[in-house]
Amino acid sequence: MLQALKEKITGWLGWVVIGLIVITFSLFGLGSYLKDKARVYAAKVNGVEITQRELQLAYQQQRTQLEQMLGDAFDPAVIDEELLRERALETLIQRQLLLQEAQRQGLVISDHYLAAFIQAIPELKKDGAFSKERYKRLLIQGGLTAAGFEQDTRQRLLISQLAEGLRRSTFVTASELDAAYRLQAQKRDFEYLTVSTQPFVAAAEISDDEVKAYYEAHKDEFVLPEKVKIAYLRLRVEDLAKDVSIDEEMLKAEYEEKKTALAKEEQRRASHILVQVAADADRATREAARKKAAELLQRARAGEDFAKLAKEYSDDPASAAKGGDLGFFGKGVMVPAFEEAVYGLEKGQLSDLVESPFGYHIIKLTDIRGSEIPTFEEARAEIEKELKLRQAEDLFYDQLERLTDLAYENPDSLRAAADALGLEIRQSDWLSAQGGPGVGQYRKLMEMVFSDDVLEAGNNSEPVEIGSNDVIVARVLEREPARTQALDEVRDQVVTRLRVEQARDRAKERGEALLKQVREGRALQELEEKGFHAYRKAEQVTRSAPGHDPELVREAFRMRTPAKGESAVKGIVLANGDYAIIRLTTVTEADPADMSEAERTQLGQALIRMRQNLLYSVLINDLRRQASIEIPEESE
Repeated sequence: MLQALKEKITGWLGWVVIGLIVITFSLFGLGSYLKDKARVYAAKVNGVEITQRELQLAYQQQRTQLEQMLGDAFDPAVIDEELLRERALETLIQRQLLLQEAQRQGLVISDHYLAAFIQAIPELKKDGAFSKERYKRLLIQGGLTAAGFEQDTRQRLLISQLAEGLRRSTFVTASELDAAYRLQAQKRDFEYLTVSTQPFVAAAEISDDEVKAYYEAHKDEFVLPEKVKIAYLRLRVEDLAKDVSIDEEMLKAEYEEKKTALAKEEQRRASHILVQVAADADRATREAARKKAAELLQRARAGEDFAKLAKEYSDDPASAAKGGDLGFFGKGVMVPAFEEAVYGLEKGQLSDLVESPFGYHIIKLTDIRGSEIPTFEEARAEIEKELKLRQAEDLFYDQLERLTDLAYENPDSLRAAADALGLEIRQSDWLSAQGGPGVGQYRKLMEMVFSDDVLEAGNNSEPVEIGSNDVIVARVLEREPARTQALDEVRDQVVTRLRVEQARDRAKERGEALLKQVREGRALQELEEKGFHAYRKAEQVTRSAPGHDPELVREAFRMRTPAKGESAVKGIVLANGDYAIIRLTTVTEADPADMSEAERTQLGQALIRMRQNLLYSVLINDLRRQASIEIPEESE
């Protein structure tokens, strides 16, 4: 590029161009050309810069975590990349605020503690001891230096030290615990009558004049947005990997390097008998369930067939049908109490009674499948796939650079890039700025396609990342302008809207008339009318009770406690347009004495976590309020 420029500015014309550049620099300063380049930081927190590289790493970590968490359900199309990047930046800002606060408080991580912590990281151990080779490999894979990794780890430990101090300072008193239980386990008796909108929808009569008036008043809601068809090239590392070949020696060398890491996690097989009891059950119910479970445990220990007992008495129908067998499972699958019991047993041993949120379990460990190193043939496919992807990644970045250059150098066509890289030019269906079928699902791509440079100037887009190592370059093929749909096209929509609106009004009118009768002394049950008014009774309902509309339950728990022998009545319009009349009769306060020790501990831990989260939020907000935070995009 520089050589081409040199050739073109020879002669008197070249000196004129150079003269103009010199004059421009003297008038405006070189800084005006380098201003954007100089602002390479993502944010400044009290003068400390967060670099763009740090932001990119944090963003990639969050994206990877999300992908791992969702597994096969992960869909790049529904991921808001911009929001993910904003969250990554906010995480870094919060981290810097906490780090500075930890330093202000004089917290320190010694070199000795730092070294001990790093050496204790399981991924850096080989045969139970710290491995320098694994440490070096970790640094190379992460693109890190030892000094950078150690500084990052030291900072994380400092922040953990600050958080630990916050955690240890949080507690809940016995009276607060009792009050929380009274609120959480409170029960209410109420009845309700629901006036449905459905019969009014069917009976609604809409005139032509009403349709026309609604259409004229809401024309902007019937606009079809501008649409385009695009041509695009897609470059994916998975596609490139198909053409990569790996020789046998490389496969075997990789296997020898990784065979220990490929070992499968130890799994255990267990059978259980469950005596189920609801989490909000009273003390007497829980005690009866415990007694039943204890009797079954005694019978199992006396030698009765465990599978027969499970089939006859277990409240877990899925496993009971198989004699209580739960199959093989690893750690992190079962609830903590169950898992702890299973991994504390010897093969063939019975557990004591194990209490979980589901009730009481009797567990028998039936088998142990230890960690096994797969053979080369067993691991071959996985290793080959990984090596192909690794080599394809290098090829991907080379191809991406060429794709970027060719799309820019030939802005009015994708043909040159397609021919050079062996890619297929594909074509989309009609797409709007809000998206559409196929590649229309990628929000970032749609933003690029509807940008001025692509839509108005007719240029190729820049490569748009729609997934990990997955990019698209697009251009507009056809364009259809936005237009307002004629009344005849949307008449059915308008009629449906008017029917629903009229039905909601009629249901509310009917409901308010019935509410008046109830307040005058009429019984709710007497007002039930099949197809119009549905009556139901709710007795001893908790806040999270199933079987009733959650919206109705919430409203019932917001109502004032009626005086003894009286009731409270309330009418509400539900989210679906139905009208409901609620009559609250009794409020039963929960007795903290009914809590088991396990429930008390669980509730106490939940309250402490809630308070810790609140204190953490208060600390972050306070530090943010006092800090000087500069984000370049916000200040430009």
